[in-house]
Amino acid sequence: MKYILLGVIVFICGYIGYGLSKYYIVRLKFFNDLLNFAEKFETEINFSKTKLLNVIDNFKSSSKEFVSVLTNYKTFLNNGNLISDTLLFEKIKILKDDEKHNVYMFFNELGKLDVYNQTKQIQNYKQKFNDIIKSCSEDKKKYGSLYMKLGIITGLLFSLLLF
Repeated sequence: MKYILLGVIVFICGYIGYGLSKYYIVRLKFFNDLLNFAEKFETEINFSKTKLLNVIDNFKSSSKEFVSVLTNYKTFLNNGNLISDTLLFEKIKILKDDEKHNVYMFFNELGKLDVYNQTKQIQNYKQKFNDIIKSCSEDKKKYGSLYMKLGIITGLLFSLLLF
């Protein structure tokens, strides 16, 4: 019975470490999907002249946070309202303030320029998003596995102290 309890302690601490490391994985997935959306939109407006709502409807994302942002943005477009950053990022806690500002400005300026200027603007944002992705990737490498290992080590330490 005692060994089962010690195993549960190690498992719980490891799971907490996994939960902390998942933050970095989710951030990286969000910005990868954002970059993919920007590339898809750039391609669509340059070659097939597809409308913004159709691009949003046809885009498949693996990040539930990015799907939430797209859904909120689509709601603004359908209602004809001005975009609100608080409502655009509703229930999303993985973004820092400067990243929220960049994403907000990206969506705020979509579809408001001619094709040439819109393409230049998207290319500028893609460069910003690439920089953020590099930073997220480095953070994931540094802290993602670190939190997982620290969780397991903490669980083993508690188990050792209780044994």
